[in-house]
Amino acid sequence: MLRQFKLIVFDLDYLLFDCSSVKTRALRQSLIAFADSIPPDIRLPDAVDIEEAFKEHGHRWIRFLDMGLGEGMVVDLERGYQVHEARLLEAGQGALYAGLADLLTAFREAGIATALGAEATRDYLLAVSDGHDLDRLFDVALCTEEFGRGGSGEMLVDILRQVEVNPSEALILGARPTLFEISRGLDLLTISCGWGIHQSGATDSGDFQAAAVADLLPVIRRADSIASQYAG
Repeated sequence: MLRQFKLIVFDLDYLLFDCSSVKTRALRQSLIAFADSIPPDIRLPDAVDIEEAFKEHGHRWIRFLDMGLGEGMVVDLERGYQVHEARLLEAGQGALYAGLADLLTAFREAGIATALGAEATRDYLLAVSDGHDLDRLFDVALCTEEFGRGGSGEMLVDILRQVEVNPSEALILGARPTLFEISRGLDLLTISCGWGIHQSGATDSGDFQAAAVADLLPVIRRADSIASQYAG
């Protein structure tokens, strides 16, 4: 199936897991308790704002929203959000993007390892994994929270160590510019994926680009062909 890559690493939100409805609903439910504290001239964030905040700041994105709340209130908002988010996930909200489960299954059947390297907390990763049976799709599943300040970089290094592959044998799929910067520093090739809500400009940061799920396998094969030429 592939000549060079022995490992494909997927990020989670806005790439594998369509989390937009979960994040939007959880935030709206959480904001009810702060309605009297938000200045009337503040525009509340919508689904696009949330996606952009997540892609720029990761799972701590709520702290960077401009809603006119003091620091203490933002901490309380984040706690409330986590409660509502967990309830929505437990209720089965959100879904895997169509076609990706079949693709992951095909990789594993072809002997290519798959890993989930999620920009997420451990609780969030476990909730999504349990709700959507991700254990059957991945050989390794880690999240950035487990690595503290080391974040994505240490997580990727640990994934490569566990799967026992070299950087030249791994391909990173994501939607966050920070992930691509870190991957380049580790000599890892990347594909930026743009099938979230706000697609404009979302696919220009990686070494290769896939604007839709249907484009992903051809792009992976093209990246594999180029990588095998350099490796040879």
